[in-house]
Order: sequence, then structure tokens, then C-alpha cells
Amino acid sequence: MEKYSYSEKHHWWHRARRHIILTLLSKYVPEGHQDILDIGCGPGETMSYLERFGRVMGMDVSNDAVRFCKGRGHKYILCASAENLPIRDESFSLITMLDVLEHIEDDEKTLHELVRICKPNGVIVLTTPAYQFLWGDIDEICRHKRRYTASELCTKLKATGLHIEKVSYMNALLLPVTWLMRRLRAITVRDGSLQSPFDKNYPAWLTSTFELLFKLEAIFLKAWDLPFGVSIICVARRESRI
Repeated sequence: MEKYSYSEKHHWWHRARRHIILTLLSKYVPEGHQDILDIGCGPGETMSYLERFGRVMGMDVSNDAVRFCKGRGHKYILCASAENLPIRDESFSLITMLDVLEHIEDDEKTLHELVRICKPNGVIVLTTPAYQFLWGDIDEICRHKRRYTASELCTKLKATGLHIEKVSYMNALLLPVTWLMRRLRAITVRDGSLQSPFDKNYPAWLTSTFELLFKLEAIFLKAWDLPFGVSIICVARRESRI
């Protein structure tokens, strides 16, 4: 868990994704008075940043993650599955589920659970990996069930009664690089070994470039949507009682 925590704090992808999420949250959610649930909180790095928006509770299916979060000072942590949330109806005004939905077998049931525990006019923020053709080692290592398209994710969210405030691809500039690297690895690696992209060591100048290109999208995403990318970000709102 310490290794995961270090990666979540320092890896260029995590840093850039967090910057984009916090930028968009500032547009859609007032700071200071939210009741927040971070589903799939992992080692709790994102929870620390969400605290500026209100009181944060973390939830993870891993007991190790829950213990780690408590060890670093997070008080409100729950060990549970997102498919059956032990939480009363309409409890949270902001729910984040960041790169978690793709791990869950019954994603539609999980989305209905999010709506159930979301307060009227509350906001749900999701990120997921994009495009099945980008399937690679990271999906196998993390035991993903699927990757999404933006239209597919929207269809499933609308089926729960949510209003889509924003849906966009992100990490667009690195899509060609990601596709090429994953295709080359699929062609050249024959022994079935897997390698996480988070374990690769690149020169500092290259990782800084990756991070800058990804972070710059935050400026664009405040006003517009990107038509393609390695990931998807969605902001949805529960407008009324369902």
C-alpha cells in the first residue's frame, strides 16, 4: 500500500488527473459545506484534496486500504462494496468514484446505488478508462471488466435518472502514444508477462512533459469537451427525488 500511495501522490498521471478533477469540481460544487463520499479511496490521497469542499468519508473494498487511510489520519473510512452500499438514502451531496466503475461486475446496479445515496441536487463525479481497443497490461493487472466510450457511460447514467452536466474524454494528446505503446507491447511480448505503466521509469523531462500536456487540458475542459482521449470524466447531478 505504501508503494501505491507514493504512486498516487507523485506519478505524473495521478497528479494531472487530480488537477483536472479539482478544477472541474470548483466549477460545479461550492467549497466548504459538502458531505462527500470518495468510493474506491485507496490510500486516501484524493481524500486529502477533497477536504476543501467539505467533510469527506472514504470507502474501499480493501481492508488494507482502510487501515492505511486510518493510519494516515483519515477518521471516516468504510470497508464495503460499491454494489451494496451500507449507507442510508440521500446521505451525500458529492460522490466521487475515480477509476473504479470498470472494476465492478454489475456497473448498472452500482450506478443506481450512487443515485440512491446522493442528495437531491447532489453531484456525482466519475472517471473511467476509455475505449476497448486500448485494452492493455494495466487492465489485466487491475482486473478491469471493461473500458467505456463516453456515449455508453452517458446511456447508463441517464438510465438511472441522472442529469449529465458534463462528459468528456481526457488525456487526449497522449492517446496516439498510448495506443502505439500498447500495440507494440502486444505484438512483441509473447511470454504472457504483464507490466504496469506505473512501474516504468522514464526520464524526468519526459514525465514532466506528459504531466504538462495532461494538465493543460483542465483549461480547455472548463468550457469545452474533448472528442477523444485515454480516459473519460463525467459530472452528473441528481436534480430531484427519484
